[in-house]
Amino acid sequence: MNWAWRLMRATPGVEQWVAAPWMLDNEYHSPEFRFFTRPLQRLAGWLPTNEWESEWFSASLIRAEKRWPSYRKWLFRQLKNNPPDVLHAHFAPVGCHYLDMAQRLDIPLITSFYGFDYERLPFEKPAYRARYRQLFKGSAAITTTGDFTPELLINQGCPSKKITPIPLSVSPAEFPFLDRNKISGQLRLIQIATITEKKGHMDTLTAFKIALKNCPDMHLTLAGERQDKNLFQQIRNFVRTNDLERNISLLNFLPHGELPRFLGQFDAFIHPSRKATNRDCEGAPVVLLEAQATGLPVISTKHSDIPQQVLHGQTGFLASERDPAGLAAYIERFYNMGSEEYHQMSIAAHRHVEQHFDLKINAPKLQKLYKSIVHSS
Repeated sequence: MNWAWRLMRATPGVEQWVAAPWMLDNEYHSPEFRFFTRPLQRLAGWLPTNEWESEWFSASLIRAEKRWPSYRKWLFRQLKNNPPDVLHAHFAPVGCHYLDMAQRLDIPLITSFYGFDYERLPFEKPAYRARYRQLFKGSAAITTTGDFTPELLINQGCPSKKITPIPLSVSPAEFPFLDRNKISGQLRLIQIATITEKKGHMDTLTAFKIALKNCPDMHLTLAGERQDKNLFQQIRNFVRTNDLERNISLLNFLPHGELPRFLGQFDAFIHPSRKATNRDCEGAPVVLLEAQATGLPVISTKHSDIPQQVLHGQTGFLASERDPAGLAAYIERFYNMGSEEYHQMSIAAHRHVEQHFDLKINAPKLQKLYKSIVHSS
């Protein structure tokens, strides 16, 4: 995940080892890290470049690993004579699977929660409720994506003293400010998100349709990997049924390296996150920071840690969850916004990321946590 990769690279003086039962050879396969690649995968020489190239095979392999942990047994043998100082599990289920290894190696475990693991996992698989209690007890520290999400874990029994919010961050230099010329009476909207319920795509479409009645010169682009095929079909049907093909473009997965240039084509970013029916939720969508870093104001919702990322009325606007009418009002607000007000909000969005979500500010918090855990252990 790009946010974990960024934090890891921004912690100088920390030697990083990466272990996972299935490896990809993509832009995050950084040579400065040591990778513990599964022997069979290494012998086969098959390291796909993205997670969709071998989606079915990798998912089957990971499911099998839960029942027959051959990779974990192999990894333990690699580490037992030279264990790391800290085992850092990204996502709660990884922490659950590797808690025993940390205890056998007698090293502290840090577990990071990012989104679906806050509530969806124990909701869909009740056995994880007991495993979460073990994880909260056995982890030396728990990290969340911001100041709003700790409550979700405290309500499930996590001691508040173990929780350290470490905001996901970006490098503003990689997403430079773009001085856009926004004219009143037109709007180019963009949403970039994997097609899943919690990203709120149907709320985006409904709000756009409502606002279009008063805002004729307007266009919406939806870009993202089509993970939920049924939802994507619902999106396509909505566009066709409402005769919106001229006003809405549907794009597939966008390579992360192309994102800064791509964002320069738009006036506002929309991302109406919501808690899904299966209790899936966001932590803190990094794409909201990337958009704001380029000076792109945001329309989003009061969901999880988003109110910390987007300042209502200053760097964008926040509606309630599942409120297309509220979103439509903010779309109209941007549509009618003139260049002076827009420029002020654009500058504020960029500065907000620079001042609060720069890796140079937040990565040291992770480094400090590592040192304190090692010291206390």
